[in-house]
Amino acid sequence: MADNAIKTTNDIEIYQHDIYYFADEFIEKELDGNGSKMDRRFRDMILYISDRIPKPPHEDINLLDKIFDIYVRLCAKYERLPTLECFSWLVNIHRATFTSWINREYRASSGHSDTTKKWLEICKGFCVDELSNAKIANPNLIFTAKAAYFMRETSPIPQLETEHGRMISADELIRLDCNDTISADKPLILGD
Repeated sequence: MADNAIKTTNDIEIYQHDIYYFADEFIEKELDGNGSKMDRRFRDMILYISDRIPKPPHEDINLLDKIFDIYVRLCAKYERLPTLECFSWLVNIHRATFTSWINREYRASSGHSDTTKKWLEICKGFCVDELSNAKIANPNLIFTAKAAYFMRETSPIPQLETEHGRMISADELIRLDCNDTISADKPLILGD
């Protein structure tokens, strides 16, 4: 059975979309049928498919959304993290166009913004999942999470209570409201 085909009830192999067909064609022609080489050639496959599928019109956000879903499934199958950059290569839409849709600078009333934000969240979700399930920290992926998805490393700061009162940082002291009360029996102690 072809790697990306499905079998019908009559045992006939079919492709749900041309993208799946061209993915298998790439594996057969370019990788000699050896899908295990995909880890180094995934981008090549995306460009191969892009050269062979009709370019989706920018205004058809529903079609683009369906293609994004197929793209995400290919990424999951071949153990790649989906990105808007790589998706832009597949559909031949400049990456900056997605940013303008997200920011509602272009096609603001057509659903493009919400759909593209959804794509970005899916990409971010895959990144978070990869970081969460990694056995060791991946500095490159951490950098990508910060740069592409505006994530940051934080750890919760525990509230410290001592026998003399609650400890607060200098930042917290600055943010104290004038109406905050400091009791004599539990004074605030400045910490680091």
